[in-house]
Amino acid sequence: MSGGEVGAYFAWPRPELAAFLRPHGPFAAALDIGCASGVLGEDLLRQGIVSACDGIEAHGEAARLAEARLGRVWQGPLEAVSAEVPWSTYDLVIFADVLEHLADPWAALRRLRADTAADCRLLVSVPNVRHYKVTLPLLLRGEFRYEDAGIMDRTHLHFFTRESLRETLGECGWSVRAATSHMKKRYRRWYMPTRLLEPFVAVQTIVLAEKL
Repeated sequence: MSGGEVGAYFAWPRPELAAFLRPHGPFAAALDIGCASGVLGEDLLRQGIVSACDGIEAHGEAARLAEARLGRVWQGPLEAVSAEVPWSTYDLVIFADVLEHLADPWAALRRLRADTAADCRLLVSVPNVRHYKVTLPLLLRGEFRYEDAGIMDRTHLHFFTRESLRETLGECGWSVRAATSHMKKRYRRWYMPTRLLEPFVAVQTIVLAEKL
């Protein structure tokens, strides 16, 4: 992957996360785990949702790009750099489409529960495996095929629905304070039965959690 390709791949904007988080802020200091090139953190800083933002990123080139947008950036997998991170200084930790990539999300969530400040909040987004493009092929044709990107990204080690994400967080000492779904605008029109369709058309589940 060339430098330009890395910049494009790791620079996806996440306006839906900023919009969801805004009513719950502002936050003094955030840590974006899997920050990519730092675009989300930069957006949160620009909008005043967070006053400071650091990051952790496993991909070397993406981490270098993030250093120009964020404060301190640790380069490496979460498990490898965790001991260096001053967890108690953050009142917001972000897992934006990261949990599904971790070998043991439960261990990571429990460690965050133990190491972060008492008032720390957790912003999590995960792909919705209940989406009809996953469930219908599975139900009708017995297909469960991995792809290069999206919900069935072949690098995903775990899959979540809204309900299973809530259960996972609860098992690890976190309580969901607010939740929403990210779906295409056409499903939010006035004539659409949005509440009935949501579990099957939402691309992602987004939650803000606090400690139990």
